[in-house]
Amino acid sequence: MPMAPRVHTVTKTMLETMTKLAKWASIPVLLSASLFTYCAAGYEPLVDLAVCLGAFFFIQKAVSLKQYFWAGGFLAIAVVFTPMPIVLKLFLLMGITSTATLANLLAAFRPHPAPAN
Repeated sequence: MPMAPRVHTVTKTMLETMTKLAKWASIPVLLSASLFTYCAAGYEPLVDLAVCLGAFFFIQKAVSLKQYFWAGGFLAIAVVFTPMPIVLKLFLLMGITSTATLANLLAAFRPHPAPAN
């Protein structure tokens, strides 16, 4: 019976290590894949879409693990490599930034119950 908690701990530690490794490896892979978008000539929108979808996959994983800083970084990669015109990318980034700012302001200024004396 005493072996069960240790096996669970080893499994959890291995999962955390693999998650960290996948996060740190995914950024260089996505950025190196983005270098080949101009070499792809006619396939540039498809390569951009592949980089964008890869970033969305890691955004989902980061949010489920409550790693919001990583999710924000992958969101920036996803927006930069979306196959949209630059004007739409700029407005999308401004909209995301405004939404994040509003969410932070609402969290900072929400009413708190008065302490009981």
